[in-house]
Amino acid sequence: MAAACPSIVTGDQFLTRIITNIDCQAQLVGSLGWHALGQPGSLAATLMASLLTLFVALFGIRLLFGPTPGARDVVLDVLKIGVVLTLAFSWPAFRTLIHDVVIAGPGEIAAAVTAPLRDDQNTSFVAQLQAADDAILRLTEAGTGRQTGAFIDREVAGGTFRGTALQDEEAFGNSRLVWLAGIIGVFALLRLVAGLLLALGPLAAGMLLFEPTRGLFSGWLRGLVLALVGMVGATLVLAVELGVLLPWLTDALRVRSLGYAIPSAPTELFAMTLGFAIVQFAMVWLLAKAAFSRGWVSIPSLGSRGEVASAAMIPATATSSSRVFAETRAQRIADAMEVQLRREEGGGSSRTQIRALTGPDGGRSSAGDPQGAFTPSQERLGSSWRRTSQRSSVASRRRDGER
Repeated sequence: MAAACPSIVTGDQFLTRIITNIDCQAQLVGSLGWHALGQPGSLAATLMASLLTLFVALFGIRLLFGPTPGARDVVLDVLKIGVVLTLAFSWPAFRTLIHDVVIAGPGEIAAAVTAPLRDDQNTSFVAQLQAADDAILRLTEAGTGRQTGAFIDREVAGGTFRGTALQDEEAFGNSRLVWLAGIIGVFALLRLVAGLLLALGPLAAGMLLFEPTRGLFSGWLRGLVLALVGMVGATLVLAVELGVLLPWLTDALRVRSLGYAIPSAPTELFAMTLGFAIVQFAMVWLLAKAAFSRGWVSIPSLGSRGEVASAAMIPATATSSSRVFAETRAQRIADAMEVQLRREEGGGSSRTQIRALTGPDGGRSSAGDPQGAFTPSQERLGSSWRRTSQRSSVASRRRDGER
């Protein structure tokens, strides 16, 4: 894997080479890892075939012995099988739908978003990052001009070396360190996460089949979303940083080439690089919160006709939009019991309705009884042995006689 990617050497084009190498490593991990897990005869392929067989078997058992599934359930189950087969066993479809979107999508989106922020449209974004790194290196070599003592304006703030917060060499060195570490850290984190998640695509697809493991598939998909939007956000922060840093470096190098000292440059450069490095990681954290937040759109479940009819008999106060969402489990149970009591008070429970439909007349209603309910003359099941007198004991009669 390392031999297929460009090697990294010290000095010349260091930032460009390491970004290219990380991007190459992520692509190889994603593609080769998917092929290793999805090839026929592999452990992942055998596991996927077992999961599909189990899913189809459980669906058949449900058709034979369980309640008949609705049209919505059948369509969703067929879609699950199609998604799993596409993600786990079809590399052209997986590459078009997911791999290329996650790997190549951030660069295209970032290029369109950051185009107004970049001065030179003919130069690539990585080349601009390398140009800024070269300028920082040249400024470090030129120094601040402490020995010359030639100041542009000794009276203004920052015009002399008095009151400088950091030493010259230490500040310049730490500035370039923070600059490189911020770019490499964020870039490597997002690209390698994307490569790893893409390699686990065949295994993650199988988690979609069953309800207990569906959360793993959702987490895998959200991780890919984070890798996509995180790279766009980090690129946007770097574009803003380049818009601030490149003109400042150009002016600092021009002043030093004229022989003047720049006493405030080390502190200013260190503050800019450290601040934008913190902003990059904060941007990734905020986008992670957005990607993994609860509230993704899900398909609502459609109840049966009986449930819809029962829900129509609930008073308007119980179904209004001003109902407060129950936060605790105990509150949800109490709300469910209250709704059930209102159903029974409004039109009878569903059990009574089913019993009425299965009466002696075979569910056919008469003209006098359009609802098909029992008449008072009909004897309910278990009423023949029901107690007609109140039960009492000797102690209770003695107690009542004393009173």
